[in-house]
Amino acid sequence: MKPKNKILYQGKEISVKLIEKEFLKKKAKIIVVDFPKTVGVLPIDENGKIILVKQYRFPAKKELWEIPAGKLKKGEKPEIGAKRELKEETGFEAKKLEKMAEYFVSPGYTSEYQYLFVAKNLKKGKQLLEEDEIIKKVKAFSLKEILKMIKERKITDVKTILAVNLYKK
Repeated sequence: MKPKNKILYQGKEISVKLIEKEFLKKKAKIIVVDFPKTVGVLPIDENGKIILVKQYRFPAKKELWEIPAGKLKKGEKPEIGAKRELKEETGFEAKKLEKMAEYFVSPGYTSEYQYLFVAKNLKKGKQLLEEDEIIKKVKAFSLKEILKMIKERKITDVKTILAVNLYKK
């Protein structure tokens, strides 16, 4: 059976498709969200503290502590996007940026692929929030504080948990 694709929604940056395909002799209907590539940045200040942002997330219906992150612009290199997101959300600029990982965010339903960086040698500047960003706080935490927040479920964002645990090792 040749796969049949039906676009359920086509937006400026994402699309939602229904794909009907035979897989292992079974007919399957799969919803796929095509999403741009994204970046996440773990900023480390001169004192070794990790900078997080507290941001309202509509799907979660609450504010979450997380690392700065966002979508890459069309044709944008991940390193450039990481520096841009760091500046927009925190005001910091990084002199040193190192890739820690790259991965599919949730391959069961979305094509989103994320690049994860650690940023060091930070210089404080002015935050440049985008229209749709609701960031209430930018705060530096020790690794110990963040690990406690993860354990107590005060941090529940997976990219942040992954970044902190990769950095810890």
